[in-house]
Amino acid sequence: MHKEPRIVMLTSNNVRHRAAAQRLARKTNMVGIVSEGKIPLVAGSELLSEADQLVRKQHFSERDAVERQFFGADVAFPDTRLHEIQQGTINAPSVLDWIQQQNPDLIVLYGTGLVKPPLLSFYDNRIINIHLGLSPYYRGAGTNFWPLVYREPEYVGATIHLAVERVDAGGILVQVRPPAEINDRAHELGTKTIIHGFEAMPQVLSLYLEGRLVPHRQDLSEGRVFKRKDFNAESVRTMWRHFDTGMMEEYLAQAEERWRRCPIVENVVAGLTSGPTEQAASQVARQ
Repeated sequence: MHKEPRIVMLTSNNVRHRAAAQRLARKTNMVGIVSEGKIPLVAGSELLSEADQLVRKQHFSERDAVERQFFGADVAFPDTRLHEIQQGTINAPSVLDWIQQQNPDLIVLYGTGLVKPPLLSFYDNRIINIHLGLSPYYRGAGTNFWPLVYREPEYVGATIHLAVERVDAGGILVQVRPPAEINDRAHELGTKTIIHGFEAMPQVLSLYLEGRLVPHRQDLSEGRVFKRKDFNAESVRTMWRHFDTGMMEEYLAQAEERWRRCPIVENVVAGLTSGPTEQAASQVARQ
């Protein structure tokens, strides 16, 4: 008889994290959640000019509005064991002890600080990270933001991979691109990526635990790596200009050619749409 794997999720506490936990809990045997306090994207905003502060505020206000639109304003964690911890304490011995008490088969990692030994080594090859970006093309922080700054929406997506000590470097289990529409902007693409990634996750977990999904080794000589400190108001302005000057129209018209230049690991999750929708493609074709 098929045994449904026991899952513990390590995540943060924003709307997106609570919504992702809800989606995963619906289709897996989730036995516990560790929620690490909110980690700010950028520190020191008080040092920015007034204009740059307004750009930054608008960018994140738009993100929050889109996430409320997709997920709702009052989304809560699912009804399972919840262990709330302070920012920066994900590797505390007490956290490892709590996780062990839940006896998980696999751990899903999304949006916490970097996991290190002994937690990482105790669950070696059993921690599955979802990275919002397509590795190895874009790694580190803001990896669904920077492709849009470089006018490359084909590099927006999610990578589900094994967690290792090096950031975003573990073997890839599967990657997905969001179903894009012609009027999508940054936060619509980003939120759709979260939804799409967690639609794929239950199947990935089952297949991996059954030994039917072999990790795909990354070539880390490729791609770009960003840190949180790289984020700035001018990059947001550049991204906005790209959307305002036809970036999505270009992408939808050239999607298949662009995908060939940046192939992804997508040998599972049958039935999920990856990339622009047929409706979006037909809109471009009629123009």
